[in-house]
This record gives sequence, C-alpha cells and structure tokens, in this order.
Amino acid sequence: MHIRYLKQLPLAIASLGLYAAASDRKTELENYSPSDCAELCWRSNGLECDEQWDFNAGAIYFQAKAQGVDIAVITQDRNNNTFPVNGVGVQPDESLWWGFKVGGGYKLFRQDWRITVDYTFFNSVTNVPLQTAYGTAFIPSIYNNQFIGDGLPQNFSLFNNLDIGVRNTINNVQICASRPTYIDRNIEISPYYGLDISFLTRRSVTRFTNDINPNALNASVQRYQQAAGGFYQTYQKWSWWGVGPCVGLHTNWFMKYDFSLYGDLYGALNYGSSRCRVSNFSRPANLVASNFPNFGFIYPQEAVIDNILYQFAPEFTYQLGLNWSKMTDDKSMLVQLNIGYESSYFFNVIKTITPDLAYRIEDGSGLGLQGLVLQAFIDY
Repeated sequence: MHIRYLKQLPLAIASLGLYAAASDRKTELENYSPSDCAELCWRSNGLECDEQWDFNAGAIYFQAKAQGVDIAVITQDRNNNTFPVNGVGVQPDESLWWGFKVGGGYKLFRQDWRITVDYTFFNSVTNVPLQTAYGTAFIPSIYNNQFIGDGLPQNFSLFNNLDIGVRNTINNVQICASRPTYIDRNIEISPYYGLDISFLTRRSVTRFTNDINPNALNASVQRYQQAAGGFYQTYQKWSWWGVGPCVGLHTNWFMKYDFSLYGDLYGALNYGSSRCRVSNFSRPANLVASNFPNFGFIYPQEAVIDNILYQFAPEFTYQLGLNWSKMTDDKSMLVQLNIGYESSYFFNVIKTITPDLAYRIEDGSGLGLQGLVLQAFIDY
C-alpha cells in the first residue's frame, strides 16, 4: 500500500464519524416535540385548561408634559416693550393625576396564542394661582395675537400678573395578538403585534392682567386692570386621533419566591387628524391715552384661528417594574400583581398656530406621559 493512502486514513475515519453523528441527529429531529425544547419554545402558564380568559385592571399616577409650549417670557426691563431683555421662557406647570388601565384577553387552544384588548384613560387638570412678576414683567408668547388689543404689531404689552390653567385627556386602545416565548426556564421574551388607537386632547388657558405700558401718556392707568375686570386671555386647544399598527415586546426575568422583573416595550405608527384652535381675547377695563395711533381699543375683541392637519404620528411606550404571581393549588387560577414605572411619548401631535408678531417662540411637537403603574391580573 502506498504511503499516501495511509496518510488519508485519519480523514476517512473522521468522515465516517461525522456521517454517523448526522444520521443520529436526523433520527432525533424526527422524534422532536416542541414541548421538549429548552430554547425559544412556547409554554403555557401552567393552568389546566386549553382555553382561558384573563382580565386586568390597574391605577396609574402620571404627569403629562407638552414640548415647546411656552406661554410667555419674563423680561428683566419694565421700560422696554419692543423686545424682551434677558428673556426666560415660561412653561405651564403640570400636576400628577390619577388614571386607570383595564383590559382582557382570550387564549386560543392552539399553541397559546392570545388575543388581548387593553384600554388606558388619563385626565389631568392643573390650575396655577396668580403669579406676580416682581421687578420684571410677563410678555405673551408667539401664541398670542396682541394686535387685537394694542393695534401695534411691532410692540407688545407688559404684564404684572399671570394665571394658567391646563387640562390633558388621553384615551388609548390596543388590540394585540401575542404568544409567550421562553429562552430558558427563567427568562421569557414574548413579542406581540396589533392595532393601536389613540385620542388626545389638550387645553390651555392663559390670562394676563395688570399691564404696564411705559409708552402711554398716562402710564399709571392700566388698561387690563384686574380689579376693574380687565384681562387679556389666550385659549389653545389641541386634539388628535389616530390609528395604526403597533409592535411590542414583553419580557420576564424570574426570581425566587414568585417574584420576577418585567419589562414592556412597544411602538406604533398612527395616521389621523391633528387639530389646533387658538383664540385670543382682549377685555380692556380702561382706555389709556398713548403716543401711538390706533392704540387704546376699549371694546372687547377676539381673534380665532382653527386648522386641521392629517398626518402620521409615531408613539413609543416602555414600562419596567416588579411582578408577583401565584397559582392556586388546583391550577385553576393565576393571580399576578405588577408595580412599575411607565413612560409614553406621542410625537408630532402638538401643531400650534402662531400669529405673526415681533416676538416668536418655537411651537411644540409632542406630548409625554410618565409615572407609576399598579396593575393586577387574573387568569382562569
């Protein structure tokens, strides 16, 4: 036998070993059952039924905040009403408020597919009492059309006092299909897909009183004197409704004593109607003589602008927290309790109409929510 054949003998033996291993693996796969897998397989929650219902309800304690909706600017010079001096923007305060979540699901008998419907409602009302600009002055922002009160678009009034009221109402519905996926006995990563529907409304009322007019012939007389019933007011209303597809991911990291760390992450791309209505109302109490012509309107006046825009608006939400779960001895019911932190953001839903004035502030673009979630689940 030639020496080169002897050198090829180890290679032939190795090939036979690989072939035998592959044949054995093929036989193993033929007898493979999904319930025997340890990675990326589906698994029920252990309840002894093929079909089951589940319900959930919870309380939320959230704060809403809109982006870039400055209602005024503070100027450091009370003798200059042509431009703000060292101006600082004034954002409306937002209070924490209670809301709720409710939902339900139905697990299909085939491979644990689950159809769920979840609804979230949140409403917040914030009324800020009278604010005083000590040594400074408030200037209404770009969202105010002061031409209806002053008659001079190149100037604006200075004010001593400011009142603010804001209300947010948020309704969100999700219809999703999910299937639990376990990568091992202690970690669950389950995707879900579905439809997202959102309805948002935000209202803001800003009232300015006790004005300062350094250019008036009688600067001591106030046109918008609060004691005499005078004020200058801006009312803004933003509304949005949209519907679109959503995709999310739920994860559980199981620990001892029936506790686990959980996380939820989902995003949606909705298409709908974004509407903005701006109303400026001038209610003078006194007629003030001025060096400028056409200044000193004594009658109440109002200017209103309304606009509707159809657009796409992304939505993003995540929730992190602690889960406790307990199953009854007869495996007929599973009870769970979640406590966590949730944050949501609705992009491009604040489309502010800005009257053309000498002073401008960027309009807003989105509405955000954040706060505490306490939620209970029952599966049976």
